[in-house]
Amino acid sequence: MTSYRAPGWLRGQVRDGVAGVAAQGITAATSLLVQLVAAVSLGLSQYGVFAVLLAMLVGANALYIGFVCDSFTVFDRHEPRYRAALVSAALLVAALCVSGALLLALTFSGGGIRLAVPYALLVGCKLAAETVRRLFVVRVSFRALLLNDVGSLAVTASALPVLLAVSGEPTPEVLLGAMCCGAFAAVVLGLWQLPGSEWRGLRPGGAELPGLARFAVWRALQSGLRPLTLLAARLLVAALISTAAVGVLELARLVVAPVQVVINGSGSLLLGKLAARERGGDRRDPRLIGKAAWSLCGGTVVAGLLSAVLALLLAPPLFGRSVDAGAVFGWVGYLACWGAGLPYATELVTRRMSRAVFLPRLADSVVGLGVATTALALDAPVAVLPWALALGGGYAVYRLRTLVRSEPVPLAAATEPGSSHAR
Repeated sequence: MTSYRAPGWLRGQVRDGVAGVAAQGITAATSLLVQLVAAVSLGLSQYGVFAVLLAMLVGANALYIGFVCDSFTVFDRHEPRYRAALVSAALLVAALCVSGALLLALTFSGGGIRLAVPYALLVGCKLAAETVRRLFVVRVSFRALLLNDVGSLAVTASALPVLLAVSGEPTPEVLLGAMCCGAFAAVVLGLWQLPGSEWRGLRPGGAELPGLARFAVWRALQSGLRPLTLLAARLLVAALISTAAVGVLELARLVVAPVQVVINGSGSLLLGKLAARERGGDRRDPRLIGKAAWSLCGGTVVAGLLSAVLALLLAPPLFGRSVDAGAVFGWVGYLACWGAGLPYATELVTRRMSRAVFLPRLADSVVGLGVATTALALDAPVAVLPWALALGGGYAVYRLRTLVRSEPVPLAAATEPGSSHAR
């Protein structure tokens, strides 16, 4: 009987794996579609404003994922006390993120309430949609995840021409509105696919919130540090040079944006698998994490360089303007450092060592922003920014690798608040 069941099980694993990778590709395509329309239709200054708002969205999403979604990956989301604490955490973090987005749109963009309202709605819908996506990942329901992401892409692509026709001209508000429609559709479709046990009868509660927060605060800071550093870098360029310079920088980043989405998606999938292994008591093997790091770094370099060469050739006819080659290759180096450290960081998170992950990442960001600020203040070209941000990456990778290859249960894990060993 076993000999007949194994091939079916294997085929199911392959189908799930293909669906998981395809879902990440669809997510990348949805983001890339809107960014391509923005790059082609908006002026550099408007595109710079749109890029800053998009960076804030990514930062808010990362903070929310780190605090809420990674918490219900590591903790038991069905245990009543943890479930109530997770609901409270989701409401609190979402409210803070939406409020921050509203404030940024009102003060930075100059678009007033007309831009701020759809942007705040987009942030709220995006956080809800990401919650649904992560539930599919935790449940290892990658085919349902793929259907959800396809639905989001279809609605976003359908909403774009409709809103453009109503508006009469391409504006950041139109693009944000189309993204909001896609995120809302993902929430509705996701709730329809998920079993009622995942989303019915949710009630907030605070009994386990302090214990949850001891893990989640460090995880959120660690997850949000990189996108918030990028947001700070964009605001720095806007302040020291102009929003048009941000637009130049973003055109170069757009070239390798799909690679970044795949890296982030790989981290999400890896977290779910490593967390399941940790709960099952499987033996840790740092060599496997090292192989994953080399594979992700090497794949990032190859894919990034291919994308860069193609973009340098195709950007003039596609965007109507050329891209800065120095900035493009700088973003490739930046992503390679990020990809190399991601498997090590993910492994440490499953050990509930979020604080230990945060400190090397913080040093990475401080060094990068410090070098970038100094260089731009000395009138260096804007292309220096991604190279500056990549400088701290080498130390971060080395430190994270050292932590993973240390004792199976390091002292930091045993004493960190929220660790099962501390209890």
